[in-house]
Amino acid sequence: MLTGKPIYTVSLLTREVKKLLETSYANIQVEGEISGLSCPASGHQYFNIKDEKAQLRCAFFRNSVRLSNIQLADGMQVILTARVSLYEQRGDFQLIVQSVVGAGEGRLRREFERLKVRLGAEGLFDLSQKSILPSLPQRVGIITSPSGAAIHDIISVFKRRYPSIQILIYPAIVQGEKATESLVSAIHTADQRNECDVLILARGGGSLEDLWAFNEEAVARAIYDCSIPLVSAVGHETDFSISDLVADIRAATPTAAAELLSPDREHLLKAHRGLQQRLFNAVSRQIEALGQQNDLLLSQLSSFRHKSKQDKYRYSMLAERFFRLSVNLIKDRNLRLSGLNSQLHSPKKTLEQRSMHYRNLEYALIRAVKGKYSSASYAYSSQHKHLSSYLTRNLLQTKTMYLSAATKQLRQKTPELLNDKRNQLEKQVIALQTLSPLQTLARGFATLQFPGQHKIITSVEQVNAGDEIQANLRDGYLHCNIVRKYRNDYE
Repeated sequence: MLTGKPIYTVSLLTREVKKLLETSYANIQVEGEISGLSCPASGHQYFNIKDEKAQLRCAFFRNSVRLSNIQLADGMQVILTARVSLYEQRGDFQLIVQSVVGAGEGRLRREFERLKVRLGAEGLFDLSQKSILPSLPQRVGIITSPSGAAIHDIISVFKRRYPSIQILIYPAIVQGEKATESLVSAIHTADQRNECDVLILARGGGSLEDLWAFNEEAVARAIYDCSIPLVSAVGHETDFSISDLVADIRAATPTAAAELLSPDREHLLKAHRGLQQRLFNAVSRQIEALGQQNDLLLSQLSSFRHKSKQDKYRYSMLAERFFRLSVNLIKDRNLRLSGLNSQLHSPKKTLEQRSMHYRNLEYALIRAVKGKYSSASYAYSSQHKHLSSYLTRNLLQTKTMYLSAATKQLRQKTPELLNDKRNQLEKQVIALQTLSPLQTLARGFATLQFPGQHKIITSVEQVNAGDEIQANLRDGYLHCNIVRKYRNDYE
């Protein structure tokens, strides 16, 4: 019986339900336990995620698997980021997984985001609060584990790029339950001592749990309260922590932090040579300008002299005319002219003043150039003296002195050692002579044995009447026959 309601085909209904699910649940997170994991040759992964009451089918496609850094296994507790979908061929309700993290790491990431939002609202990440790093620090403090790889990387970079920078290490625990307290104490100690121009907070790479001490609020506030500029160099390039946000600047790695704070020595020398050349060019241009100005003054002086000659001739004509007109008038004009001459500055005097000013400028310029050259020479000598300590011949000289001292000590000890060994040998010889059978024979004793045999006769029971025996004395032996034998009655 028809009711007027639309009649769906199976494929149409599953398609619309799939569209509805994917639209409503496009990007969700689901926590649960993995079971039934299957990893076919296609590179896709299929499994179920379940809790105590239900389970869902999940598909983790190859492209998403490649971007994941976690190895899935049955029984693993995880948090999935996925979209809800429907597999139309079977009508199965499933999750299309986009990324997977461990449940513990997922909780840490949520805690990270909550703390990040709260501290950001308080202004701990504002750029206006960041300090400017010194362009050429003289002393750098490093807050890290003294036994970790990060400290060795930082020191090697400083030695290679700019060995004159002094390094102070503030030891701290960088992983575990006591890491937060240790890091806060080290930052406060460095800030209170105020011994360094800049600080580096460093640690090598690791998991989110390993780096969690650098996401603690206490560490973030210690960095924010520190008055010394601080560079955060925690983990590798992909690792990011709260400390990176609070610090004045973030370095991708501890090595990158050392490179950021250590100017390249060759670059500085090149810049110095460039400045020296610029100074020389400026001095040359100044000398040329002063020379041109001097030529202009000489030209003006020549024009003034020519004009003076013309004025003098004109004056003579006027004087003669005035003289003819009236002696009194000439006298009056002469007086006025004398007054004007006294007010007129001599061009020669002006030229001398300008020349003196030029010489003063030249002397000041020469002194400045000599002072700059002396400073550069002293800096070069200091660097050369410092680097000479690392030369092979100096190391060889040190080892040669050590070898000479050892040889001298060996020569002093050798006679004493030989004397001790000689005394020991004499004692052994005396003991050996005391126990030697030859000494016994020398006192008149003899040893008895059968001819051709080495066994010594020690009892009358070993021989019989008529036997031939050999008696060994100190200087030879006797061949004897046994006539009869007697046995002691007391035995």
